[in-house]
Amino acid sequence: MTYAAIPEGAVLVGVENWPEAAESVSWAAEQAFRAGRDMCLFHVVSAATLDTPPGFRAGAPSEPEQDYGATVLAGASSYADRRLEELSRAPRFAGHRRPEVSVELAAGSVGHVLAAASPHASLLVLGSRGRGPIRSRILGSVGRATVKDARCPVVVLRPGGGGVGRGVLVGIDGTGDSIPALEFAFEQADQRNLPLTVLYCYRAGGPAGSDDDRALVAECVAGLRERYPDLNPRLRIHSGSLAHVLAEQSRTMHMVVIGGRGGTAGHLLDHAHCVVGVVPSDYSRDSRADTTPPVAAR
Repeated sequence: MTYAAIPEGAVLVGVENWPEAAESVSWAAEQAFRAGRDMCLFHVVSAATLDTPPGFRAGAPSEPEQDYGATVLAGASSYADRRLEELSRAPRFAGHRRPEVSVELAAGSVGHVLAAASPHASLLVLGSRGRGPIRSRILGSVGRATVKDARCPVVVLRPGGGGVGRGVLVGIDGTGDSIPALEFAFEQADQRNLPLTVLYCYRAGGPAGSDDDRALVAECVAGLRERYPDLNPRLRIHSGSLAHVLAEQSRTMHMVVIGGRGGTAGHLLDHAHCVVGVVPSDYSRDSRADTTPPVAAR
């Protein structure tokens, strides 16, 4: 599938239900304004394998599923337009181009379809409140599959963690795999005018915050300090599990960011107290279509 409705480099929003997705659509609209991107609302319906209705190809979604998907996207699109209109009148977005809104209805496995669409996007935003007996699809196999296979950063709005905290927290392991996560965290902190904290954890029982650890962390952020001279990141070194320390310190943050798709990301999806950003270790911002918004007054 070509996903022609997704503008290149758009902020892509997975919309499962409406109005449950209002929080994630609102967050994505503000992000699109800050980043100078368009946004695309994306709904996935299950492909039917049995009892294909007359007139539909095998594996096509049923007519009620298509109707429901269209209703979901219509509600989300109308809300996005209203939210963007509100933001366009906010002083902090004076001079920013108002993002365009498009919609995409696709069929298939939710996690696989979202991951397949992600190469077209600069960011994929997912909510975390579902309907029915399963509290949240993002906390289950669907969300984990999306995060695992997505080719762009994925932001997940955790239940009760609507991003009211003050700050961006990023965890690093001291290797090159952390660089994309660091770049994303610096960019988010700069766009939102929020303080940034960089966290490195050494093995429990090892030397307590050695000079080598401090030098390693300082080296990781050196280039980004030059790129974002207005930011003064706080560097923290702790003992123990990076996943557990990040989850605990996320209580006072707007967003916690981690690179890779492993156990630390999975732990944060389950236990973080704020918005979670997961950045693929091989992600390169420079490889995406770039639109730079006019500088807004802060």
